[in-house]
Amino acid sequence: MHEWDTFAVIIGGSAGALVGLLFVALSIHAGRIAESADLRNRAAQTLVIFAVLLLIGVILAIPLQPEWLLGAELLALGVLAAGLLIILDHRAGQSDSRKTLAQTLKVVNPSTLTAGGTALAGVLIVCRISWAKFLLVPTVCQRVSAADEIDRLVQCWLHCTSRLGCAATPSAHRFRRRERTHHKPRRTRRAGTCA
Repeated sequence: MHEWDTFAVIIGGSAGALVGLLFVALSIHAGRIAESADLRNRAAQTLVIFAVLLLIGVILAIPLQPEWLLGAELLALGVLAAGLLIILDHRAGQSDSRKTLAQTLKVVNPSTLTAGGTALAGVLIVCRISWAKFLLVPTVCQRVSAADEIDRLVQCWLHCTSRLGCAATPSAHRFRRRERTHHKPRRTRRAGTCA
C-alpha cells in the first residue's frame, strides 16, 4: 500500500479543504438554507460525499493493513454512504418545492457514483483483483472535479441571489414592482450586480 500514500494525501487534503469551503458557504447563507428542506438535504449530501473522500484517503493511508481489510473497509464505507445518500435524497425529494434548483437536483444526482464506486472497489479488492484500487481514481476524481463543484456553487448562488432580489434575477422585477407600489425610496443598483 506504500505506493498509494501520495494519492491518499492528495485525496485527504482536497476533501478536507472542500469540507471547510462547504461550511463557509453554508454559514454565509445559513438562514436561507435553514428555511429550505431541499438545500439542507443537498448540503448534507455534499458533506457526506466530501466525508467519503476524506475517509478514502484515511483508509488508504493506514500502514500495514492487509488487502482484504482495505477492501472490507471500502465496501462498508460505500454501503454506508449509499444508505445516507438515499435517505437524504428521499428527504430532499419529499419537500414540495417547485424551485428549478430543487427539481434539477432530483433528476441529476451523481453522488451514487461515488458510493457505488467505493463499494465496488472494496468488493474487487476483497476478491483479490489486482487493478481494483485503480477504480478509486475515477470515483474520486469525478467528485473532486472543479467543474462539478463550481456548477453546484453557481446554482446555489443563483438560488440565493434570486431570493435576495438582485438585479440579474427575475425576482428583482417583482422586488422593484413592490417598491413602487409601496412608495418606498428606490434603491439604486447597476444591472447584474448585487448590493
